[in-house]
Amino acid sequence: MSKIGIDSISYYVPRLYLDIRALAAARDIEPDKLTKGLGLDAMALMDTDEDTATMAAEAVLRLIRENDIDPRTIGRLYLGTESALDAAKPTATYVCEILEQALEAKYGARCLRHCDTLDMTFACVGAVDALHNSLEWVRGDASRRAIVVASDFAKYALASPGEYTQGAGAVAMLVCQEPRLLSLKGNIGVGMCSVGDFYKPHRAFSRRELLAAALRAADAPADGQAVEAALERLSGDDFWGHADREVLVHRDEPVFDGPMSNECYCERIAEALDHLAAQEPLDVLQDWDYLAFHQPYAYQGRRMAVRNWVGWMRDKGLLDQVEQQAGVRFGENDFYRAAARTPLYRAFVAQRIEPGERASSRIGNLYTGSMFMSLVSLLRCLYEQGEQAAGRTVGCLAYGSGSKSKVFALQVESGWKERLAPLDVFSELAERQQVDFDTYQALHTGALEAPLIPGKAIRFVATGDTPTTVGLRRYAVQG
Repeated sequence: MSKIGIDSISYYVPRLYLDIRALAAARDIEPDKLTKGLGLDAMALMDTDEDTATMAAEAVLRLIRENDIDPRTIGRLYLGTESALDAAKPTATYVCEILEQALEAKYGARCLRHCDTLDMTFACVGAVDALHNSLEWVRGDASRRAIVVASDFAKYALASPGEYTQGAGAVAMLVCQEPRLLSLKGNIGVGMCSVGDFYKPHRAFSRRELLAAALRAADAPADGQAVEAALERLSGDDFWGHADREVLVHRDEPVFDGPMSNECYCERIAEALDHLAAQEPLDVLQDWDYLAFHQPYAYQGRRMAVRNWVGWMRDKGLLDQVEQQAGVRFGENDFYRAAARTPLYRAFVAQRIEPGERASSRIGNLYTGSMFMSLVSLLRCLYEQGEQAAGRTVGCLAYGSGSKSKVFALQVESGWKERLAPLDVFSELAERQQVDFDTYQALHTGALEAPLIPGKAIRFVATGDTPTTVGLRRYAVQG
């Protein structure tokens, strides 16, 4: 049977960032809590002319150009995102529109006209769903090739508990048979439960309440009679005169319960691992050389994995070594906290987890792209260290709030070094432009209009304002 997997990979990270210490100082947070406790160093920030579509297009365009991919051979482009730009028109269609403009000179007009295009959404696991769906599609025919792209920006309310976990970026992958980078190894484990640990609801506001609030802010009469009179005067207005009594407002900032989300993360991954173990023999300590996690913050994986690691050590008859180093017996209070500080666990983290954390610490949360950037980080570290990684196995542990986990293994293929050679991710991250805290807040609230870095090859320009184009997004593409 032919192998299926990821032939090549690329990414895009915005050129702006905020040093996490600047955020800590402004919010009166002990810096070590963020740097040493969570592994955070910086958060990537989108410029005013960037959005989900531009980041995805940048990542895909780099993938195409660095790997000499003819876009006319791509049968599908699936986008995993929880930062969609429209409730009906897939963000992936904007991505294809941008790509066709950028590639027209070389490949002709509408070079993606036969490409199946789709958004897939399940919080941070949506791009993993897109990958698995595309893997099964290419399995059926050696000529099939798909591009899977994850693109998101993590945005939390100012001064909220999640503010320091923000980030932005995109990761794109070419999926096919006989891949040169990573191949799927074995089955896929799934754990799912409908919970409300993190979600982005449509908030409903009464038009009368909104108008009353506006009148009060203007020091105008705002009693019931005054509001009704104002509504009558505004009956012909597109907004105030709309027949709907309520206005539905979508916000990028989520409703979330941090401790609950951490518990769900652990529970779903444990369930997914159990599901995988029911399908095939699984000895993580022996079978998986490295681990790539979904990382809302860089150290999420290592902090959440300690319970699983203790279970793996117990299964192998090594629990007594953990207890000896921890100075606490299994089942006693603070056992897992003590186990996380043992030389045994620290060595496990250093060898199998830490290389996949390095990029995340400098970017922040990529939502759907988080686990895939962990893969990029891991492989680039192995490349720079001169490791002979071909044949080794990477265990992938993905999570999306709501909630679902998927776990699976990828095998490093013999052509991995050639695929990684152009991806100098750490040097590229070091060349970004730092912004101060006031500029960060202005970007966050939309107070800035002009881009801080002008002249991008791909940029969001404006939304339509005619009756038939209102809200339709427009992009400028050069080259």
